[in-house]
Amino acid sequence: MSTPTVDLTGRRALITGGGSGIGAATARMLAAAGATCVIADIDAASAASVAGEIDGTVAMMDVGDPAAWRALVEHHGPFDLAVLNAGVATNQLKPDGALPVLELDDERYRRIMSVNVDGVVYGAREVLRHMVATGTGDVLVTASVAGLAPIAPDPIYGLTKHAVVGFVRSMAAAIDQHPEPIDVHISAVCPGFADTNILADDAKDMIRTLGLPIMQPEQVANTMLRALAERRNGAQWVVWAGRDDEAYEWTPVIDLMDPA
Repeated sequence: MSTPTVDLTGRRALITGGGSGIGAATARMLAAAGATCVIADIDAASAASVAGEIDGTVAMMDVGDPAAWRALVEHHGPFDLAVLNAGVATNQLKPDGALPVLELDDERYRRIMSVNVDGVVYGAREVLRHMVATGTGDVLVTASVAGLAPIAPDPIYGLTKHAVVGFVRSMAAAIDQHPEPIDVHISAVCPGFADTNILADDAKDMIRTLGLPIMQPEQVANTMLRALAERRNGAQWVVWAGRDDEAYEWTPVIDLMDPA
């Protein structure tokens, strides 16, 4: 699969969870396309390693902390490109025969909601202020195929990714209806199984045993660039090993907000 051609010269990009996996691969591609990158991660050492490769800047932060977001934009922003990529899973295996939620402890629940949902909302709120003010910008959100289909082993992860997909679709509609037209785009990238820290080693072993593919983070980063090139507002780009990426098509529903 060829890498889309995108000229990001002069663009200032933020990548959360940029110290490893999909975030790191995306940061490398954005930098290669000309962007100046700020690598935000709770793991400062990994973020520094990636930033060192691409002549970027490091920002250690917890994406679930709204004060950290305000400080990030104040000290390292503003941004006209943001990749809201940081994410976690519960990584809590259920006992045989038990529903996963029955063994979910409060700490794991609050952590995954904080990173996967709050981190996207707080991040979008802060970076969009500048984009709306200037009338231009791009926001990419790392969701998952678990935001489009059920994921029985980790329903809470599925909850957070469905929430992210709904947020992106609704924000895109809000952008389209903005009183003054703005050239701002938001979309979600929805990978299948990728070789990242989201998946614990035993989960990766189970996936391989089932004969399911695990893709490299670079394939997902490639789709990030395609999303930037095509700028389909509100799109969800599905990425699966061995297949071309494609925008997910929803079954039309009655528009309940339409008085007709």
